[in-house]
Amino acid sequence: MMYKKIYASIIIIAVFIFNVSSFTYADINKKSLIVYENEKTFSSNENKVNYLNELLYVFNEDVEKINIEDYKKGYINNFDSVFVINIKNDILSKDFLYDISIYNKNIYWIGNKIENILEPNKKYSMSYKGKSKNINAVFYKNKKTLLKSKNEFNILSTSKDTEILSTMGDGYNEYPYIIKEKNLYYISQWNLGENFIFEDSLNDFFEVKNNKNNKIFIKINNVNPNTDIKKLSEISDYLYSQSVPFLISLTPTYTESKNKNIKTMDLNLEFINVLQKMQEQGGVVVLNGYSNFKYEKQNIEYEFWDVKNDRPITDDIKSYIKDRVLSGLRICIEHNIYPLAFEAPSGAIDNKGYTEVKKYFSTSIGYFQNNNDNYFTSSFPYKINKSDLFNIFLPENLGVLNNEDELSAERIKENLNKLSVVRGYSAGLSILPNIKINNLNEIIQYIKDNNIEFIDLRSDSNYVKIEDISIKSKNGNIDLNYDKSKSIFKNNKKSNFENTIKNINDIIIGFVSFVLVIFLIIFIVFRKINSNKFKRR
Repeated sequence: MMYKKIYASIIIIAVFIFNVSSFTYADINKKSLIVYENEKTFSSNENKVNYLNELLYVFNEDVEKINIEDYKKGYINNFDSVFVINIKNDILSKDFLYDISIYNKNIYWIGNKIENILEPNKKYSMSYKGKSKNINAVFYKNKKTLLKSKNEFNILSTSKDTEILSTMGDGYNEYPYIIKEKNLYYISQWNLGENFIFEDSLNDFFEVKNNKNNKIFIKINNVNPNTDIKKLSEISDYLYSQSVPFLISLTPTYTESKNKNIKTMDLNLEFINVLQKMQEQGGVVVLNGYSNFKYEKQNIEYEFWDVKNDRPITDDIKSYIKDRVLSGLRICIEHNIYPLAFEAPSGAIDNKGYTEVKKYFSTSIGYFQNNNDNYFTSSFPYKINKSDLFNIFLPENLGVLNNEDELSAERIKENLNKLSVVRGYSAGLSILPNIKINNLNEIIQYIKDNNIEFIDLRSDSNYVKIEDISIKSKNGNIDLNYDKSKSIFKNNKKSNFENTIKNINDIIIGFVSFVLVIFLIIFIVFRKINSNKFKRR
């Protein structure tokens, strides 16, 4: 009897362990190394190295990157896997070539110069044949993806020992696109966002056996005090009727384009009432910066990027972000609006900015700016956890549903189909706050027909913590704590940022008043002169 009890206990423990593992992506104790020659290619502003560095945290506890010129003998042995990317010239590092030739753990080689390890090494049977500029489609899991960009693809020959995971074609012939032999994975060429085949192949590379459910968030974009509250309310009512949780990307102030006056949401009580109702109907607020600013030549909003010079802002980034976050949060919570996540306007923010936001928010959403020097955004197909730049990052990757573009709904379906090759993907979709309900209904029903689970941030553990402000969510509940004595409405002492905004408004008002006085004086003088002329006659 005793042995039967022990045997039953072992079975129960084994089943429990199996079930727990089914909800994990990979062995979180793994470490990956990225070896590169250049972080960016000469033909594009995309920084694939930065993107890959964040992406690999889906499967790893730690990720490091190193320029191949700085490689030291034996360094590769500190890691469980190695990725080689953006190699333009022949590799001169003998230490690296030797180490990788005897490395017995998984290697993923991306793009050029694979011949540097194939030709002198008899370990692998595949061989390099050259390049092709005529590749126009890739094939994976019985799906064909047409390529929009024209790039050079490397052509390799294979043998019976090579496993072909994906192919590519030029309309006449098919060639290996992703292949595996022994511990070496190889992809011929990789463009961010063109397809997610590489990203899905990482499940095989890291030997992930079980994947999380596919999920999606719906985000109402560009919500600010100037938004049409009637249409906003209609969207919320519809989503609530469909039992669809949603996100509200909120900028709590609005800059008027003509006079540059800043309009804060506390001046619009109807707007606040609608936001409160939306929260009750399943909406979760995402703080989309503090102030709404559009560069005159582009219909894009920026707050954490110098768009005029296409570079990071030169202000003290720590104070700059903290002031705006605090101002945005205070004006929200004092009207019973509770942001649970952060989004940089237009995704424009550099790594230093991401690092500062990470101090205050457990969760960020949107597109990822992978380049610290120039504005260039990309999308992940996975939720990112505990990376260098994020605690949690929920990617937006399906596009924007809007009334003006008749093809926007079809484009979103096409992007979702492209994303569907990824096991355990996380999707994100934006809708404009004036979207017609019929257009929205088409997409919502399409998502439901594909059995994709909607993301509800309130059900997950999220937090916002900065100075005295603490907002937490779990199991559908939101807890708020803050020092009411620091109210921006009850306390005359305001933040530097708020004082700056007030000073700017005062300067504008003073300048306009001065011009009016001068104009009035000139008018009176000329009128008097004309009057005197008339009397002389």
